[in-house]
Amino acid sequence: MKLLIANWKAQMNLSSIRTWTSEFNQFLKNDEKLIRHLNEKLFTIIICPPFPFLPLVKYDLRQYPFLKIGVQTVSTYENGKYTGEVTATAVKDFAEYAIIGHSEQRAHRNLTEQNITDQLNHCKNNNIESVLCVSGEKNRLHDAKIIAYEPVEAIGTGQNAELEKVIAMKKTLNIDTNKTFLYGGSADQHNIEEYLKSGKIDGFLVGTASLRAVSFYAMAQGMNRLL
Repeated sequence: MKLLIANWKAQMNLSSIRTWTSEFNQFLKNDEKLIRHLNEKLFTIIICPPFPFLPLVKYDLRQYPFLKIGVQTVSTYENGKYTGEVTATAVKDFAEYAIIGHSEQRAHRNLTEQNITDQLNHCKNNNIESVLCVSGEKNRLHDAKIIAYEPVEAIGTGQNAELEKVIAMKKTLNIDTNKTFLYGGSADQHNIEEYLKSGKIDGFLVGTASLRAVSFYAMAQGMNRLL
């Protein structure tokens, strides 16, 4: 399974999102080969906006059902009297994927491995596929099918991790061949080719480079060329 995931974090608003979806729609409209390969599920694009914009993004991209929607996290709770929480049950009608355990969530929310387990279970119970983020061997893999390795020192720095280090971490983590292994950490259109050509990395969790439709589209084109 090849994946390209846009994680917009808390960096977009209504205006910037409407601009993004309009531009991305236009790029796809003129790229028959990419549309064909996405329809054939040779790889999958997932967009993860902030919670308030899930319905908007889903609506704006409705012309291309092969574009999937994800969330950036879910609550450690299920539905109940938990003010401010957003549960897996609440988002299941909008999202097919969820990023779980991102290093920023682990740090800002002080997530424990039990919290991660609860989130994974809530996603599973609501038919949401989890993308589990790990930054090293200290993080458990649980039973997630999709693992995103994100070295903390590479996130948002513009300095992506060396391919050899990423492959070495995959070996250390003992990733099963039936799992999807992604890289996240300053991945962009200029550095993904080396990762993909190694045959060891199945795609990318993209932060900064996903905020502009043109740069994210360039990454999609890059993946498409190497299929």
